Amino acid sequence: MKKLFLSAAVLLLTAGCSHTMTDHDGKIATAQDLEHHNYVLVAIDGKAYKTAANEMAPNIEFGEKMHLSGAMCNNFFGQGAIKEGVLTAKGVGMTRKFCADATLNQLDQTIGQLLEKGATATLHNDGQRLVLSEGKTQLTFELKDHK
Repeated sequence: MKKLFLSAAVLLLTAGCSHTMTDHDGKIATAQDLEHHNYVLVAIDGKAYKTAANEMAPNIEFGEKMHLSGAMCNNFFGQGAIKEGVLTAKGVGMTRKFCADATLNQLDQTIGQLLEKGATATLHNDGQRLVLSEGKTQLTFELKDHK
């Protein structure tokens, strides 16, 4: 009886640890998770990002069949694909205006590189947060669908 109780306790403890790690690490995103959702940027490399007053928040939006669009400083668009949690979009089109905000100018390059190289896409807080990461680069977005 003691062995059975001990085995059950170890099993429950292991299951509890496993669940905690999954919540912390996030859920690997799928096309179904992302399609028809809009996400706004809230953090760059773990540091909070606040959109300037009277400015549109940088965003990424996923449409039908993983067509993606959005804007950092410039608007971008392309055909996205996600395989085993890695989001790519080869040959992303982008407008080419200069922005006075150096951070937004840098974000144009960052999002282009993430999508071209492939970024690990994870969802957190029941899909309320999307994290795109590759190497040391990490962009965190919050779900903000259009009304």
